[in-house]
Amino acid sequence: MTETPTSSPPGTRWGLKAKVILSMLLVGVIPLVVGLGMAFWQGSQEIREVSGESFAALATEAARKLDLLLAEEIAHTARIANDPTIIRALEQRRDARDDSKKSTTALTDLEQRWRARDAAAIKSITDNPLSTLLHEYFTGVHSAPGQLLPHVVRSSTKMLFLTDAQGTLVGTMTDHPAFRHQNTQWWQGAFNKAVGKLYIEDVRFDDQVNAYVFSISLPVMDSLRYEVVGVLHRVIDAKEFFSPATHVTRFGKTGHVMLIDTNGIVVSCPILPTGVPLSDPKLIPLVTPQHPGWVQASSDGHGGQSTSVIGFAPLPETSRATNGSIKNGSWHTFVWQSSDELFAPIRHLFTWVTAFGAVAVVLLASLGYVAAGRIVTPVRQLQQAARSIGRGELRTPIQIHTGDELEDLAEEFNRMNQQLKAAFAGLTDQVKLKTQEVQVLQQSTDQILDAVPTPILLIDAHEVVRYINQAARESFKVQEPMSGASLFTILPLDQAVQKKLQAEFRTNGDTSSAAAEIERETVPRDPLVPCADHESAGHRAELHIGSRIYHYQWFRLPARPGEEDSIGLVLRDTTDESRLQDQLVQAEKTGSLGVLTAGIGHELNNPLFGIIGLGEAIQEEQDLEHIRTCARNIVAHGRRMATIIRDFTGVTNREAFDKQVPVFLEQILDQVLATAQTTVEMKDIGIHKTYAGQTPVLVFPDQLRQALVNLVTNAVQAMKGTGTLTLATAVSDHTATATIADSGPGISKPHLSKVFDPFFTTKGQGEGSGLGLTVARRIIRKFGGDLRIESVEGRGTTCIVTLPISSPMSPEGGPWTASASRSEPQPSHSS
Repeated sequence: MTETPTSSPPGTRWGLKAKVILSMLLVGVIPLVVGLGMAFWQGSQEIREVSGESFAALATEAARKLDLLLAEEIAHTARIANDPTIIRALEQRRDARDDSKKSTTALTDLEQRWRARDAAAIKSITDNPLSTLLHEYFTGVHSAPGQLLPHVVRSSTKMLFLTDAQGTLVGTMTDHPAFRHQNTQWWQGAFNKAVGKLYIEDVRFDDQVNAYVFSISLPVMDSLRYEVVGVLHRVIDAKEFFSPATHVTRFGKTGHVMLIDTNGIVVSCPILPTGVPLSDPKLIPLVTPQHPGWVQASSDGHGGQSTSVIGFAPLPETSRATNGSIKNGSWHTFVWQSSDELFAPIRHLFTWVTAFGAVAVVLLASLGYVAAGRIVTPVRQLQQAARSIGRGELRTPIQIHTGDELEDLAEEFNRMNQQLKAAFAGLTDQVKLKTQEVQVLQQSTDQILDAVPTPILLIDAHEVVRYINQAARESFKVQEPMSGASLFTILPLDQAVQKKLQAEFRTNGDTSSAAAEIERETVPRDPLVPCADHESAGHRAELHIGSRIYHYQWFRLPARPGEEDSIGLVLRDTTDESRLQDQLVQAEKTGSLGVLTAGIGHELNNPLFGIIGLGEAIQEEQDLEHIRTCARNIVAHGRRMATIIRDFTGVTNREAFDKQVPVFLEQILDQVLATAQTTVEMKDIGIHKTYAGQTPVLVFPDQLRQALVNLVTNAVQAMKGTGTLTLATAVSDHTATATIADSGPGISKPHLSKVFDPFFTTKGQGEGSGLGLTVARRIIRKFGGDLRIESVEGRGTTCIVTLPISSPMSPEGGPWTASASRSEPQPSHSS
């Protein structure tokens, strides 16, 4: 009872007082933070929605005003286009052009002098009656009283000129315009195939006036309003024209209205210059729909990356004429205010509420400190009393008078102290009883281990055997009593095995780590020198002791407190099992040799019959060319026999050096059919082919032909000379499928599950070895494919070969021709 209870070092944990204060702070701070966050979020949402609706309404109103402004200017320009004097002059030019070739020559000469900036040519156009009339309309001579053009409109108009029905310049206020305009987009849009249409051109930079401009083009109709006789074109400075209407609409410090086109190009803006695009291209489709509204965007279009609320609205009447139609282009108002300015009120409110919250947190901390002191003081008294009880030194009862659960806990401590004193009195008797139980348990354990027929040894950290059971004493001839005998004194092992066991012992029985350590320490040996018995086991957990073989296993045995753990070694005699295993391996080798021999005989049988049949045909053949063909086939069969022998016997591992090549599956099938016709009788067998085309597969061609010859030969033999042989190919996804079907009697259901077993055959004695399908499936699976047999008794058999498709490079053996599949004369043979 003299142990001192351990306590955590200072600073590694929080005291109860700190936890009480923290709990009170959390109770006050968490609702405050949640409330502030919800209020800020809700306020931001409401400001965003109210501002968005306001911006949308302001954008709609601004769009309406700009639409009216443009409509008024279009109406002013239309009064010029409808002037009778202009119409008569353009009609006369139209009529004169139709019946005068001299006018064409004169126009060409005038165009050249205009381009050369000839003073006479310029004066002939700028001072003619039509140009004078344009000046008069521009200055207000022909305007009704009180309807003069405003000064802003006059100053923003950079060019005003008139063209005839051929796009030729006929009147202008300045010398800036080009002479011909029939190929310009605005002229084509206003002329509109002589029907005429209002055309408003998007903002662009004009080099002639050195400013960003837009233009209004109106057709001049003839006196009958039937066709266009000219086009009136007005070029207007976009900034000067729209700034009086857009720059006056300001709210706050940053709020303003701007005008953009459907490509996001600024037409008029108090902040951005005319002609520049919006800074964020992703913003353009959000603010240019064909309906008014507002959007919350991730940028403001003015170079800022903060979240912004933007109102927008199209100019419906103007957009219908922009670039010819509303589909080709439209103009939109853009209403925006800085997010910092927009959300400033809610942020100020949040700042004040945060300040008040900080004051509340300070008050909570003060109250928590006082409350924690009233709770922690009696708890510390209880803590000191508990330590005294643990040391058995509590002499006086604990005195706590709080009138709550802490006082009840103090009384429970006093009661526990009295009970411990009574319990310690009988502790000595309990210790004696437990000691006797441990001794009985140890004796029982020794008896159980002695009864186990497997040798068991317990070794301490110094490789000294502390215990050995009866089976081990009998196996290793150990006499009792043992006095510090070493493990390797009891087990007669050579030096290498002792070193291995010592390495495993140092790693507490971890055989993998011990094996790695042995590999590092062992001197490299000549791999051609035969290994000893113990080395042949490699790193297997086996020991050779005398004539016996033992499988061993380490286990860790925990020791008593204050002592080192010991390692246990269990040895199991596996001598009889090892001898039986060797006998089974030898039997398996003998069986494999029989399968190999039978397989060679089976695979050599078909090409051998082909050679015999072709030899018989040569004896009676008079045609030299046919004899040569038969000779080539005999050579091919011979090479195939050599390949079969090489593949079966493994004299050279060709697959380790050769690479699979892409070939056409249909070509291989035709070659297989030609080969089969030389080995089996097929005169009365009809052959049907259904090919998908040229299907490339990646294989060893000789081996694939060997497998397919076995399938075709089996099909022909099953039909016994008469029937139908069907060859088909199909392609699906990345798989090629070859189908070989016969009309024979089929395979019975009990036999169908055994067709791939080695030496299984339904043929008579001497007709087959039962290895054809086994070898064929082995070859096909080697190429990543598979072979399936489907058969219904009485309805024939179908062999389905699936192979992965490959991109063809060059078919094996060069280009294939139809002559390779030609039927040869059928020699007589026996099967």
